[in-house]
Amino acid sequence: MKTTPWQTFRFAFLYLNSQPSTYLITTLISNSSYLGWLAILFGSILSFLILWCTVRVGMWNPEKPWLDFGEELVSKWIHVLILLLLSYWAVSYAAVDIESFTLFYGSNYMENTPQWFIQAILGIVIIITARWGFRTIVYLSDGLFLLTVIVLVLTISSFVKDADPNMLTGFFSPHGYDSLSVDTLTVLSYLGEWGVFLFIAPYLKIGWRTMRNLFCAGLLVILAVTLQWALTFLNFGPHLGKMMQYPLIELLRSSVTGIMGNTDPLIIGLWSSSMFIHSAFLIHVASLCLAKVFRTPNLQKTFVTLLGGTATVAAFQFSRDPILYQIQVNSLPVVLFWIIVECIPVYYWIVTLFHSKKQVSDKQEVKTYKELS
Repeated sequence: MKTTPWQTFRFAFLYLNSQPSTYLITTLISNSSYLGWLAILFGSILSFLILWCTVRVGMWNPEKPWLDFGEELVSKWIHVLILLLLSYWAVSYAAVDIESFTLFYGSNYMENTPQWFIQAILGIVIIITARWGFRTIVYLSDGLFLLTVIVLVLTISSFVKDADPNMLTGFFSPHGYDSLSVDTLTVLSYLGEWGVFLFIAPYLKIGWRTMRNLFCAGLLVILAVTLQWALTFLNFGPHLGKMMQYPLIELLRSSVTGIMGNTDPLIIGLWSSSMFIHSAFLIHVASLCLAKVFRTPNLQKTFVTLLGGTATVAAFQFSRDPILYQIQVNSLPVVLFWIIVECIPVYYWIVTLFHSKKQVSDKQEVKTYKELS
């Protein structure tokens, strides 16, 4: 398969945009209120640092995927432990995707449908998509990208006229900085998933062009999240806004007249498709990690089925106490665990600095030895 850099851009946008546009906005309004834009700004800067480290690690050995050359940097067993940690994180994230979508869809459209049924359907779709492989996931992103961007632009532009511009002065309020650091970490946990793009290396050579396109995808996601946060804030205010679990849907439903008032099924369809892409790629990544750990590449699709089923079962366990799940999913310990995993490329990049110095030192010693001889 020949994957172009702009295909990577479209896939990265859909992958990164599926979660923050839906779940991050209410958290920012609840905690940082008027200063949510600062949390987005600081969290985005930190996420781009992780992106830079990711690309640098991928460029350390362009001829081999990170799965293979990672053990040359940190030793075989440390690399195996990191792959197992990454697998656990990916399956957990897929389970969070399934449960979050189940709560949303069950509470808004299928109230009388058992949650386990919705979760089973989602799990089957995710497993099938992940078994098709990275090629199919990228092609699905190609088809959904343009439609998603068009609908997003129409949605944002439709609600600008109803926003209260007098509230803009509050965005520069001198108070409310106490929760800004926590929200910055929360934004980073949503936008810092760059490490998974090391797994595109067999299909696309990681280089500065990859960095450019991933950076552009990240900027587009940040712009979309910032505008949706601002519109929610300017339309509903800080008090009503923090009470909304799904602000974008509420924005659509508040439009009694106009073309956007009845488009929530289309919005939900696009979002659910991007969620499938997000979860399927996570399961794909986890299966590659386990196939590498157990040295059984021929069982990669079998691992996809097992891991997808595990994520579905974990989502069912989450649904047994939805209130506790919603409290803990954005809690500080969970956010910190997410960031620790997402910073894996940073750890490897630090190690590459010492390896580079060691290689230069070895070359100098060889040169000196030859001169003396």
